Order: sequence, then structure tokens, then C-alpha cells
Amino acid sequence: MQIQARRILDAIAFTPFEQCQPLSREFANLPARPGIYAIRHKTDGLLYIGKTKSLRGRFSGGHKAFLWAWLDKYRDEDVRIAMQPIYHWENPALLLELEAIILRSTEPPYNVQIPPDR
Repeated sequence: MQIQARRILDAIAFTPFEQCQPLSREFANLPARPGIYAIRHKTDGLLYIGKTKSLRGRFSGGHKAFLWAWLDKYRDEDVRIAMQPIYHWENPALLLELEAIILRSTEPPYNVQIPPDR
């Protein structure tokens, strides 16, 4: 589990910023599939990490991290979405644990609740 979490974290944290998805109104470039995602800032790094059943659906309805980024006066072009599709959504406990491992290792500032280590 730790190895898989590290692979996902590497994908969402170290993908070059220019290859991450820019913000849009429709988020049509995001897949409608399960995944773990990160809201990233160009220079400040990871702002928020989460999991979802549909990456596109998660963002098309709005996201609190965007509001917080706006309140922190980040420019829109300096905030992007990094994502890693997940293919085993049928096991929600596995995704919860993967997300928890990643959150504990990174502690993004916009994640207000980080699960404790068991």
C-alpha cells in the first residue's frame, strides 16, 4: 500500500506544472473516472489532495480549494489540477487508506482534516 501511495504521490506532486490541467468552467479535459487529485500552485506546490468517483464531476460542481486560493490571492494561471486515475474504485477502503497515507506524508495547507496514522 505504501508503494502504491508513493507512486500516486509522485505522479500528482512531480508532474511538471505545465502538464497539469488548467482551471476552466467545464473541466471538459478531466476524465469522468475515479482518481486521486491535487490542487497545485506553480511555486507553492500542493495546496489540497482528495479522491473522487469522477474527476470531472468533482470540479464541475465547484471546489473549496479554488475559493481558498482566490482568498489567498493566487492568480488563476498559477493554480492547476494534477490527477492520477484509479482503476479499483470498487474498494473504497483502499482509496481511503491511499488518500490518508498521501495526506499524512504531505499535509497540504487546504486539507483541514488529515487522518491520524493507525
